Amino acid sequence: MRPTAELLAALNPEQRQAAEAVRGPLCIVAGAGTGKTRTITHRIAVQVAEGVARPDQILAVTFTDKAATELRGRLRGFGLPAPVRAATFHAAAWAQLRWFWPRLDAGPLPEVLASKVRLLVPLARRTRTEARDLAAEIEWAKARRLDPDGYAAAARDRNAPLPPDQMAAVYQRYERDKAAAGLVDYDDMLLRAVAMIAERPDIAAEVRGRYRFFTVDEFQDVNPAQVALLRAWLGDGREVCVVGDDDQTIYSFTGASSDHLTGFHRLFPGARTVTLSDNYRSTPEILTLANRVLWTKPDAARKRLRATLASGPAPRFRQCDDDAAEVDAVLADVRALIDGGVAPGGIAICYRVNSQSEPFEAALRGAGLPYVVRGAGGFYDRPEIRQALTVLRAAAGRPAPAPPLGLEDTVAARAPRPDADVRRVLREQMGYDERREPAGDAAQERWRNLGALVEAVTRVAAADPPPSFADVVADLERRAAEGADAPGDGGAVTLLTLHRAKGLEFDAVFLVACEEGLLPISHAKTDAEVEEERRLLYVGVTRARRHLTLSWALERPGWGGRTVRRRPSRLLYNLGPGAPRTGGDDRPRHTVAKGAPSQGPARECACGRPLVGSADRRRGACWACFSGGASPVLADALRHWRSARANADEVPAFVVFSDRTLAELARVQPTTPAELRRVTGMGPAKVARYGEDLLRGPGRGLADQSRPALA
Repeated sequence: MRPTAELLAALNPEQRQAAEAVRGPLCIVAGAGTGKTRTITHRIAVQVAEGVARPDQILAVTFTDKAATELRGRLRGFGLPAPVRAATFHAAAWAQLRWFWPRLDAGPLPEVLASKVRLLVPLARRTRTEARDLAAEIEWAKARRLDPDGYAAAARDRNAPLPPDQMAAVYQRYERDKAAAGLVDYDDMLLRAVAMIAERPDIAAEVRGRYRFFTVDEFQDVNPAQVALLRAWLGDGREVCVVGDDDQTIYSFTGASSDHLTGFHRLFPGARTVTLSDNYRSTPEILTLANRVLWTKPDAARKRLRATLASGPAPRFRQCDDDAAEVDAVLADVRALIDGGVAPGGIAICYRVNSQSEPFEAALRGAGLPYVVRGAGGFYDRPEIRQALTVLRAAAGRPAPAPPLGLEDTVAARAPRPDADVRRVLREQMGYDERREPAGDAAQERWRNLGALVEAVTRVAAADPPPSFADVVADLERRAAEGADAPGDGGAVTLLTLHRAKGLEFDAVFLVACEEGLLPISHAKTDAEVEEERRLLYVGVTRARRHLTLSWALERPGWGGRTVRRRPSRLLYNLGPGAPRTGGDDRPRHTVAKGAPSQGPARECACGRPLVGSADRRRGACWACFSGGASPVLADALRHWRSARANADEVPAFVVFSDRTLAELARVQPTTPAELRRVTGMGPAKVARYGEDLLRGPGRGLADQSRPALA
């Protein structure tokens, strides 16, 4: 195999520092594009070259089979005397369970349940929930090593598909049915392996004798069950190297937490930390933007990516009049890039949720450009869309009943008739309610996909003269039948969500629909949830090698054929030339019906008082009614403080806190950090960021009107 000097010569100083640390514990904090796989494979090779470890004593743990295969391939290239085992947590745990099973149980080895959904479908029907959401909730519990009783206690404040006690009963029934069928799921692999090592000292000794050196990739994504398995493998050992990037922690909904990475020294006192910052993927302009995205992170904890590539074009920020204009602009840019020599396979269009792919699929298909949709597959291949086309096809041959003229139908009546017919059929046949977003990720995805189908119908039905319902259904079926063109030698434009983009890179990246309610997503309410959305944006930005465009629309379709006014994402403000800026028109905009004149904000409060200020008119209520009796003097001081703080931080005022939070602060007048945390919209991060300013002041009054002086 290669000598140590040759192995180390291929690395930069930071990478070399990590590779030379052949004894653990070691934590490698690797920024995006900094060569983490190169670093850990060279470190493993140096461990073998220096005689610290034999190849058969090393276990490299990854999160995907693809990553494990890549790791094994790179290690083979070093000419090691024997192969190194590289596997996922689940694969390694299951291999050990299979090996020791005859010593654990006289019965046969359980079969692996490929998907929890199979056992959960009857329970989902009974509870009128999505089986995938029930499965995800059980996985959330198992990742935290919670049994059904533990789940019921831990999920009191959780936005779950069912109330905690009812969900715990479903979990209990699932476990009972699984055991009766002689099955184990993938979570059981981890939990049973941990229990096996804990309960059988003889087996623990054999496992620890077999593997003595561990390398764990993507450590920011580990959950408590995986950490427990790693600790079980190690026992009292300390020969462990982990690598990860806390700035790319985007899977907290699975139980992942970057605390294990950032707090590695607490798990293993005396551990060394090496940070990789030299980026080999992106231009300096893109990295400047990436570093700005994470401005809310404490300065001492930030790592700033350094460019090693030559300069390139500046990232572009683009405001579009509406969603159609955004699609047209992206398509024009894609064509220009391909004409300029960029291969289609080097171009990606990234969005927040799967339902956003449809208009881009339609545009690329219409232009004859090859594309591929990663993850969920093409829009018209998704189960709920196939089902919707089936019921629409059946309905196209039947006359539509005359609906009662309720509010919804009054709105729908203003829209083209096919649009209203499609809404009616989806409501009656599939229970689709466009105004009510359901609980649960799978149910929400189904709901959004059906909403995207309605938007597609609205665009088709807007023709003059409007097509018939049957014509609209025929057009949808044509789109479904066409699909994507086969990729040529240059590959295909990739459409994917920001979550799916992690680990990939492209010459050109388009981050679309960067708007409030989409990025950050509407259900990101807490500071922690918004910060995860910020990291998602960071992941998207750092996928680009040379070309990067971030865009948003000022209007998008809403329910009932209405046009919803949008505003750019709070995450974009002051990121660079062309980005939204503090002090610009970042006000919330009201909603107007398509084709209907705007009525403008209300001019009079329900109490009869005139709404004089623009903020009152936007709220539709005077301050006295809105604040429920808050001190107007204190509220005024708070508004002045919020404006000054927003200018200092270079963010929109609503990012500091909303009018609703301001009103509650003025009404409650908290005097301690604990009381601040009980105010709506004042999570731990905002208390840490703004609490001292809010509570301090000369004396306990408002003598200094530039400060709120709550205390």
